[in-house]
Amino acid sequence: MRGAALLERLWSVGTRGQSPARVRQIALTNQIALFGTAATVPYQVYYLATDPAYYTLILVVNLPFIAGYLSGLPLNALGRFDAARNLTLGTAFVHMVVATALISNASGVHLFYYTIASVSALIFLRRRTARLALLAALAGALFMACHLFFPPGSVPVRIPEPALRVMYAFSALSAMALTCLFSYLFRLEIDRAEEALTESNRALERLAVLDPLTGVANRRALEQQLEQEWERARRHGTEVALLVCDVDHFKAYNDRYGHVAGDACLQQVASTLEGVIRRATDLVARYGGEEFVVVLPETPLAGALRIAEDARRSVAELAIPHDAAGDAGVVTLSIGVACGGPGSAASPDELLKRADVALYEAKRQGRNTVQAADLAGSAVAGG
Repeated sequence: MRGAALLERLWSVGTRGQSPARVRQIALTNQIALFGTAATVPYQVYYLATDPAYYTLILVVNLPFIAGYLSGLPLNALGRFDAARNLTLGTAFVHMVVATALISNASGVHLFYYTIASVSALIFLRRRTARLALLAALAGALFMACHLFFPPGSVPVRIPEPALRVMYAFSALSAMALTCLFSYLFRLEIDRAEEALTESNRALERLAVLDPLTGVANRRALEQQLEQEWERARRHGTEVALLVCDVDHFKAYNDRYGHVAGDACLQQVASTLEGVIRRATDLVARYGGEEFVVVLPETPLAGALRIAEDARRSVAELAIPHDAAGDAGVVTLSIGVACGGPGSAASPDELLKRADVALYEAKRQGRNTVQAADLAGSAVAGG
């Protein structure tokens, strides 16, 4: 696990703060650099373990190519992404033909051109058909050159035939494994980018339905929720209760204490209303200004009145000083309650209007009180 974490940190060099598309390009460049180095090391180990003096030429020749691969990481760290990509790809293209020219095509080193050709299309930020076609043609041409011009008897470094067969098998398996690994890692990057985009979209959706000041639902969310609950009530023959809550003498509060204090007051009221509701299906929304609406699905009038009274009392118990509130001396709520459904009201808007009528009656009765609307829309006594 530690080795995998180290590898992931290495191929993430230079990705911090970059766009998702650029992150994928940088990570893939780093991966080619790391795996190109890793694929070369077993050959070096074989040469050192077998006869270092005889294999000096190929040992030495491989060193600058390893350095070329690894140079891609610091270039990416410095923000020179195109240079890192070009150096890494260029190193791979040249390395395979030089190694084949030294130890013959029987070693299978040129099979790695399949791997490079397969990942080339993934390493560019934009679709560059001409460039990709050129890279594919170059990979094909170099593969054919290696296959045709460097048979075992024509190269300077002669490797025993049994060892060549092992090398060829290792090269073939490694080329296939790296091709699969690059595709898998690239798929992981795509998945991560998609997850990040999905979460970003979810965050935007949440912001789109939240009131930025109070954090409760906004009017748009209220309308959506009310329509959904109205449709559910129609299907199941139930009712929906609404509380329309208004902060008493709020303009006077703003004039007396200032808009910053007014905003803080609304935030406390919103938080208190959210603390009063009991179910996940209940909703508190800021309707506008100092007015809030609470949606209570499948709640009878008696239950809605109890919740309204809890809300009125809880806001009063906040004891937010309000010199212009008359005898109360603190911030209070007036609340209008309406309860109904498709069988007793024509639409959600009509139900909202009934609750509004009850709210005005609560104001007329001296504020800091709860009033309920009857089925005809008139206000009747509440609490």
